[in-house]
Amino acid sequence: MADKKELAARVLELVGGSDNVTTATHCITRLRFNLKDESKADLEALQKLDGALGAQVKDGQWQVIIGASVESVYNELEPMLGKRKLAGSVDPDPDQNDLGAKGSARIFDIITGIFSSIIPALVAGGIVKGILAAIAAFGIDTGSGDWAIFNMISDIPFYFLPFLLAVSTADKFKVNRSLALCVAGSLMYPTIVNAIGTGETPLMMFGVAVPIFSYASSVFPVIFGVIGLSFVYRAIDRIVPDLFKLVVVPALSLAIVLPLNLMLLAPIGAWCGIGLANGIVWLFSTLGPVAGFLLGFFMPLIVLFGMHQSTSPIQISNIATLGYDYLLPVSFCHNLAESGAAFGAALRMKDEKLKSAAFTCSFSAFMGISEPALFTVQVPNRTPLIAAMIGNGIAGALTVLLSAKCFGFVMPGITSLPVYADPSGDPMNLIMILVCIGLSWVISAVLSYMLWKSPLKK
Repeated sequence: MADKKELAARVLELVGGSDNVTTATHCITRLRFNLKDESKADLEALQKLDGALGAQVKDGQWQVIIGASVESVYNELEPMLGKRKLAGSVDPDPDQNDLGAKGSARIFDIITGIFSSIIPALVAGGIVKGILAAIAAFGIDTGSGDWAIFNMISDIPFYFLPFLLAVSTADKFKVNRSLALCVAGSLMYPTIVNAIGTGETPLMMFGVAVPIFSYASSVFPVIFGVIGLSFVYRAIDRIVPDLFKLVVVPALSLAIVLPLNLMLLAPIGAWCGIGLANGIVWLFSTLGPVAGFLLGFFMPLIVLFGMHQSTSPIQISNIATLGYDYLLPVSFCHNLAESGAAFGAALRMKDEKLKSAAFTCSFSAFMGISEPALFTVQVPNRTPLIAAMIGNGIAGALTVLLSAKCFGFVMPGITSLPVYADPSGDPMNLIMILVCIGLSWVISAVLSYMLWKSPLKK
C-alpha cells in the first residue's frame, strides 16, 4: 500500500486536482469531495487505487473509501487543498442552495460535515460512561469520590454539545467560530439554565416572554442558530463599508441573531428534537419488530451508499431526550453481521491471499469498521451481502423484541459493549445486546457459507 501522503496526492489527482475540488471533508472511513467538473475525475481509477477500499458517487458527492486510517490521509490532503476547501464548507447563499434534485444530497452533505468532526468527543464520553455503568453493576458507587471526576468526563461532551456543534456548524457554513460560540453561549447562559423546571419566564423581548427549554445536550437549536448567523452575517457584511466591518458586522450580527434564536429558531429546534425522538418511539412501538427488521435489513445498503451518518442527529437526540437510543443497537448488530458474512465467505475461498483479506475484513467489522468487509467481500460476491442483510434484519427485529438500548453515543463495534450496560446496574440490557449481536454474527456467517457461489473478484 502506498504511504498516506502518496495516497492523498494520488486521490487528489484522480478527482481532477486541487482546482477541481470545491469542498472536501471526511467521515469515519471515507474521504468526501464536491467537484466543479465531474468529467475531470476518474471513478474507475479511484475504485482500483492501491490503498483505497473503493469509490463511488452518491448524489453528486464523490466518496473514496479509505478505512480506519482516513483521518491520517485527510491530514496529508489538507495542505494540498488549501484552507478554503476544507471541512466540507458550503456557501449559504440561497441562490446557490437549490433544493431541487440536489436537495437531498445537500442535506446529507451538511449533516456529514457537521457531525463528523464531533464524533470523537461523543464517542469518548460514551465509552467512559459505559465503563462506569459496567463498574456500577458490581455494586461500586461511581457517583462519588474519585469516580465523580470520571462521571464529569463522561458528561462533558453531551452537556456542552451545543458548543461542539457551534464550532462544527461554523466550519461548515464558513462563519466565524467565536460568534458561533456566542450563539451556543446564549443557550447555556445561567439565566436560561436556572429557569428550567421553575416555570418562570425571566426574560422578556418587546413584551413577549422568551420560551425556556433545556438546551444542554440539544442538537438542532444551536445548528439553526449558527445557520441563521451565517445568513445574517453575510447580509450585513455586504452593505457595511470595509472601514467599519470589524466593529459593526460582528456586533450587529449578534444583536440580531441572538434574540431571533432565543425567541424563534432555538425553540423550533427544541421542538424538532423532541418530535424526532417521540417519532422514533412511536414508529418502533407501532411497528415493533417490523421496524427493527426493515432498518436492519437495509442497513448494509445505507452504509454502502454513505448515508449512515444521517441517523446521527436522531441517535444523539434520542440519548439527550430519552436517555437511550433504539437505533445504535441495530447498527451494532450490522457490524457484527458484516463480520460474520465476511468470515463465512472466507471459509469458502480457495485463494489464500483472498481468504486472508476476508478474515482481516471480518475482524475489522467486528471492531466497528464495516466498510472493508462491504467493499472487499460482500459487494463483489453478492451472496455475503444478502447474508448480512438477512442476518441483520433478524437481529434488528430481535433488538426491538428484547428492548435492547444504547445509553451513550458510540461507534458500533465490540469495544462499545460497555455503553450498553444499564446505568441502574441491571445486567439484562447487556445480556440482551449480547444475544442480538451473537445471533447476527452466527446467522450471517452460516448463510454466507451456505449461499456462497462465486469467488472473490480481484
